[in-house]
Amino acid sequence: MGFIVTLVALMIKPHETDSLIENDYYEKGQTFDLDYNASRNASQDQMLPLIQTDEIGVSILFPRAVTYKILLRSLADSNFDKTIKGDSARKEVFIPANELKSGSWLLRIQYNAGQKDYLYQNKILIP
Repeated sequence: MGFIVTLVALMIKPHETDSLIENDYYEKGQTFDLDYNASRNASQDQMLPLIQTDEIGVSILFPRAVTYKILLRSLADSNFDKTIKGDSARKEVFIPANELKSGSWLLRIQYNAGQKDYLYQNKILIP
């Protein structure tokens, strides 16, 4: 009987972190339309970046100069997540392989050019 009570107590106890649920889940739901429009803008305006991964690192080439925010989320461990912000005056951003652990990553790039917002999301593999 004590075993069952302990299991029930552990199930009811609130969990502080759950890797399956994002911390900003509700905020992302509220901004879904903005993300959808930014993704559509990138496709319609032919502003999709060219992504290349190899043993040297990750190369991101934009069609023109942009202001960007890159979010790399490791699928293996959230402790390796990385955020990079900046301007790409040369239209290219390079992230060295030694800054990223090999494996699967979710890549999210929010960028702006000419007062228009763009969004690119994809899964990449770091060798």
